[in-house]
Amino acid sequence: MSILQGFRDYAPSKAALVWVAGGASVLTMVVGFTVGGWVTGGTAERMAQEARTGAQTELAAAICAANFRDTPTAWETQAELAGLSATRQRQFVLDQPWSQVPGAEAVRRAAAELCAREIARMDPAELGAPAGT
Repeated sequence: MSILQGFRDYAPSKAALVWVAGGASVLTMVVGFTVGGWVTGGTAERMAQEARTGAQTELAAAICAANFRDTPTAWETQAELAGLSATRQRQFVLDQPWSQVPGAEAVRRAAAELCAREIARMDPAELGAPAGT
C-alpha cells in the first residue's frame, strides 16, 4: 500500500476534525494579530482618531501660515518670532488674529507649534519688504 493510498483511505473521527478546526482557528488568529497587522476595534478607533487629529492639526497650521503670509507686517513679525523660544513662539502665534482657524479648537496648541515652525522656515524674500521701506 502506497502513502497516497493511505491518505485516501483515512477517515478521521469527529473529535479529530474538531481539534484540527480549533487549532487552525487559533493559529490563524495568532498569526493575524502578531504579524498580519490585525487590530481590535478599540485600537482601530484610536488609530483613526489620531489620524483625524493629525490631519486637522496640519490643515490648521497650513491655514495659519497662509494667513500669516498675507499680513502686511509678515516680514517684521517673522523676525520677532525668530527671536523667541519654542514655547514663546507657540504662545505668540496663539495670540495673533491670523492664527485663528474656525473649528480647530481641539488642535489649537499643536497647530500653533507647527505654524510657528512653518513661519520660521519661510523665506523672508517671499514675505515682501519690511513696512516703511
